[in-house]
Amino acid sequence: MHTLPRTPPLGLEPLEPRDVPAVNIVVDYSFDASGFFADPARRAVAEQAAADLGSRLGTPLAAVTPGGNTWTEFFTNPATGGDASVRNATLAADTLTIYVGARELGGSTVGEGGPGTYSASGTSAWRTLLRGRAPSGVTAWGGGVAFDSSTNWFFGASPAGLGRTQTDFYSVAVHEFGHVLGIGTSSRWLDQVSGGTFVGPNAEAVYGGPVPVTADGGHWRDGTTVNGVPASLDPTTSSGTRVTFSALDFAALEDLGWAVGTSTAPAPVSTTQSNPRPWTGTWTSLAFFDGVVVLSGATAGTAQAFALATDGTLVAVGPVVTPFVGNGGALRSAVGDFNGDGTPDLALGTGVGATAAVRVFNGRTGADLGELTTVLGGFGGGVYLAAGDLDGDGRDELAVSADAGGGTRVTVLRLLRTFSPVADFIALDDPNFRGGSRVAIGDVDGDGAADLIVGAGVGGGPRVAVYAGGSVLAGSPAKLVPDFFALDSSLRSGVFITAADLDGDGFAELAYGTGTTGGPRVRVVSGALLVANPGRPADALPAVADFFAFDPNDRSGLRVAGRDLDGDGAAELVVGSGAPGAATARVLTLATLATAPQFNPFPDVSALDGVYVG
Repeated sequence: MHTLPRTPPLGLEPLEPRDVPAVNIVVDYSFDASGFFADPARRAVAEQAAADLGSRLGTPLAAVTPGGNTWTEFFTNPATGGDASVRNATLAADTLTIYVGARELGGSTVGEGGPGTYSASGTSAWRTLLRGRAPSGVTAWGGGVAFDSSTNWFFGASPAGLGRTQTDFYSVAVHEFGHVLGIGTSSRWLDQVSGGTFVGPNAEAVYGGPVPVTADGGHWRDGTTVNGVPASLDPTTSSGTRVTFSALDFAALEDLGWAVGTSTAPAPVSTTQSNPRPWTGTWTSLAFFDGVVVLSGATAGTAQAFALATDGTLVAVGPVVTPFVGNGGALRSAVGDFNGDGTPDLALGTGVGATAAVRVFNGRTGADLGELTTVLGGFGGGVYLAAGDLDGDGRDELAVSADAGGGTRVTVLRLLRTFSPVADFIALDDPNFRGGSRVAIGDVDGDGAADLIVGAGVGGGPRVAVYAGGSVLAGSPAKLVPDFFALDSSLRSGVFITAADLDGDGFAELAYGTGTTGGPRVRVVSGALLVANPGRPADALPAVADFFAFDPNDRSGLRVAGRDLDGDGAAELVVGSGAPGAATARVLTLATLATAPQFNPFPDVSALDGVYVG
């Protein structure tokens, strides 16, 4: 471990643009015993520092799924300074974990961090996977970082507003994260320290020769710069300045075996576009509401967030949003906490007739999260969205599927600095089917991480597949149960589906309705029952509920979403009619299926493609 004391000012290096994250450095707060990171602003800066480093790393890291094997992570507890361990952690591919917290570090020390170690038992292949997961001589999985709890910190995304008596948290975070990656701490670093200098070839090329280091070899020598730019891994920092990772620091990572790029290449699936804001008005922070659901359907390309009203209907919150300039049509939506600040954010996707794109709004501020993201190769038939935490890290992923004409391809996106793909696959095993698919995310098996559910679109039977969330992110989607028909297999209207814990038992129920041309039937199956009976099709299992949400004679289909709107730990089921030109919705619980009122969420809108819920 190393410390970072305060000393006279250094200079400032502006952040470089980094658009294509390659390694996801997950900041884990489970050892933050003092609540230092309870403030979302603090988390945001820590995660920004992690994303800025991870976006430059191109080293592939294997997924870690223990299965019948075992392993234990060991690191210094950031809250106590004692030993800490985590047993049988699951890591997605290309992921590192840094456990953070705070305590009184004493003296002038503001940060202390380093890599973790591990022990493992199991098959030879398992031990080989862990041993070869990262460059030789550096951490296989991540480490721990402690921040001083009494420092006068500045928690800002940019240095604007940084006071001359404040210590910049971002600067300290990237410095300590650099130690976790091996600078000053790994055997591979120490192997390249000779005669008071670091002689790694990449660092020498940047510096112009051997780079001076401190007496203990753990940092660059105090005051080290390249072309006037200070290095992050200098042993000292100062009040009132921001110092980011420099070219010298990144060169050192290369000498440790990390692949370091410039992150200027486009992502393999998504691209970004400009983000003009086509709406104005006062944003109502969604942090003030227990939960929200987004309703859309207006052919003017608008959507609206809603919260639960006292009469069991919904009340609009925030402005009417028109996210795609020049693109009309009915939008599709999802609600999720994509930045981990504890407030639901709003994801909106294009409908039929527009280049497939996703735009996400910060639920707290109304600002864009990331950039406007083109998905599914720009497919023009519309997209469906779902949000949920597939890896249990406290931040939701966003799943995107194509409407009719696009097959059953599903792309999963994650927010770092932008929304970028972390999974992309054909979900229903039939590459020739062109009816599209609908997606949902929920913790069906009750393991604390959400799962991905995919239902067939129009023209297909009501076929449903359920994938373990961790396997999707690991690049090898594995089904929790065999595919099944949610309703009568002869139906060809497809299926709309959601997954949410409707009874508070810790398992997400599957609730589904028919697609266009089907009646407004809703069937609900227990997730616990589903995973306990993997050999039985869901339509053969007893239903938690099976009913018609609207007039049984209507043949316009039904859209469904599950959201905990009142914060009681059990989700409500929000249903919307697919009838063109009509706007009818209901908010249901398992106890109010027959009595919940119908209402019109869009009384002033006439041009509608029914009501989409998300």
